[in-house]
Amino acid sequence: MLKRLFSLWALVLLFCNAPTQAQELPNREFRGVWVATVANLDWPVRGASAESQKATLREMLDRIKEANLNVVFFQIRTECDAFYKSSYEPWSRFLTGTQGKDPGYDPLAFAIEEAHARGLELHAWLNPYRVGTVSNPAVYSAQHVSKAKPEWLLTFANGKKILNPGLPQVREYISAIIKEVTQNYDIDGVHFDDYFYPYPEGPFPGIGQEDAQTFRQYGSGFASIKDWRRHNINETIRLTNEQIKALKPQVRFGVSPFGIWKNGEPAGISGMDAYHAIYADAVHWLDNRYLDYVTPQLYWAIGGRQDYRKLLYWWSEKAHSAGRHLYPGHTVHQAGFTPEEVPHQIEITRSNQMKNALGSVLFRAANLKNNTNLIATSFKAATFRLPAAPPAMGWLGGKAPGAPQDLAVTLNEATGQYEIRWTRHPGNTHAFKRYLLYTTAAMPATGALAPDGSVRAFTSSETLTIAAADVPSTSVFWAVTEISPANVESSLSNVVKLGGGTGPVLAQQEEPLLSLGQMPGLVTAEVPASVSATVIPTSTASGNLYVPIHLKKKSKVKAELFTLDRKKKTNLLKKKYKAGKHTLSFQRGKLKPGTYLLVLEYAGERSVQKVVFQ
Repeated sequence: MLKRLFSLWALVLLFCNAPTQAQELPNREFRGVWVATVANLDWPVRGASAESQKATLREMLDRIKEANLNVVFFQIRTECDAFYKSSYEPWSRFLTGTQGKDPGYDPLAFAIEEAHARGLELHAWLNPYRVGTVSNPAVYSAQHVSKAKPEWLLTFANGKKILNPGLPQVREYISAIIKEVTQNYDIDGVHFDDYFYPYPEGPFPGIGQEDAQTFRQYGSGFASIKDWRRHNINETIRLTNEQIKALKPQVRFGVSPFGIWKNGEPAGISGMDAYHAIYADAVHWLDNRYLDYVTPQLYWAIGGRQDYRKLLYWWSEKAHSAGRHLYPGHTVHQAGFTPEEVPHQIEITRSNQMKNALGSVLFRAANLKNNTNLIATSFKAATFRLPAAPPAMGWLGGKAPGAPQDLAVTLNEATGQYEIRWTRHPGNTHAFKRYLLYTTAAMPATGALAPDGSVRAFTSSETLTIAAADVPSTSVFWAVTEISPANVESSLSNVVKLGGGTGPVLAQQEEPLLSLGQMPGLVTAEVPASVSATVIPTSTASGNLYVPIHLKKKSKVKAELFTLDRKKKTNLLKKKYKAGKHTLSFQRGKLKPGTYLLVLEYAGERSVQKVVFQ
């Protein structure tokens, strides 16, 4: 007890110091959690009534939302069974206790409805090959694939069974299941875990000669049975992605492979690996763009033979080179983990955002509910203290929604709360709606330019209240955007500027949306350490604009000019520069006298500055 109290006190001290030493919380960040249904690990209570199971899931989703997570991986296929209405496979025994027995409702449809009502994405989590979770599973129903197609199974010395990945019919069967789920349900993503060929377990070495006959039938042209096995898994991943994208191109597909790809990759990492043990080649999937994101299970501490930091950097390089996202998986119940371990891991991930490390996934929901190792406390108090929306995936495309309208903010002095409301753009008709509410000292031209740490709410409702104490005193400008189901963000709503004591008023378009230090003939702005910039406005009708910059490393520099009502005026520059000092020169051309916003992007950072042409 004393040890736990000490840990809690240490965590409180960490949170109290967080504002001075931690990163700003990202406005866009993937924050996921696995909800495991296999063996009823997280949900449901087996055999409970439909209403009881629904109530329990609602409560779990509430806890997930309160912790400011934004994505749920909901397990819908655990052992060739279904937590949804399937024409191929029987209802899961983990619902009622009897495989094939109708639970009286559709769990997946219910989970999607409840998740979306809270602004949470739902990714359908399936295990592609597992037939049984233990050597002696429950009685299979007549519809189960083990009864209907026993020739499709591989059986191992420990009694476990899987679908044979080497059979083309099996791959087609899995593809048909993916098609059914994607076509019939409003899912946001499809997710596979790390069970491919069986893991070595104790005296059981994994797969041996169980598929030798299949290799003789289908393995011609491969140098070894090992290469053929990896090909079989690669084909399942490829076909799954093709099936999803053919039906709903904006539904995301990701896999959570074992955290070590190959022993010794990167240097200094040692241990069992996915490439040789279970024949899973995640680098191949990334390089061939079969995935939209990868979630390696990095369940080790910072330091040691399986150093989280080294592995995170290595996976991040692979994801970045493939142009895909990385959301590493975390566990909180490893021996020796302190309450600070996972928060520190997430900080390391955030420090590598420029290499596409754009979020995290927690294993699993029960740990959040039970506050294992104080994880819920740390999320709510510091790590995810502010909400965020998942990042968009540019390669998936998608149209930006129309901007919200009629934003109004009122301070209710009796309750000490801000009351906020707006109207949805009439052109936005998608059912899964979500909004980002920003408050800033200096409102940028678009939501994408809002400084990190400026999101106050991520909600599916057009009305909300926020305690005044939770809004920084520097918050002058308020705006809201809508996020599409593909996480594409709209432009800003009307901007509300809080007036001097008489309540909020709409900001006038002629008034600057940035408060920057000024001297006669000189405009400066605070910029990140990687660059220093001074903007010198011209005082003549035909002069140029000069911006000295100092880059600490080679970087692409992009410059754009906006009007104060958030309309892009012109693209000024997009060019790579070496490390060192440079002076950017922009011709004024036909720009009229007035005040503009100069937006510079460089080295993964952003500077927004006011420019006055006389």
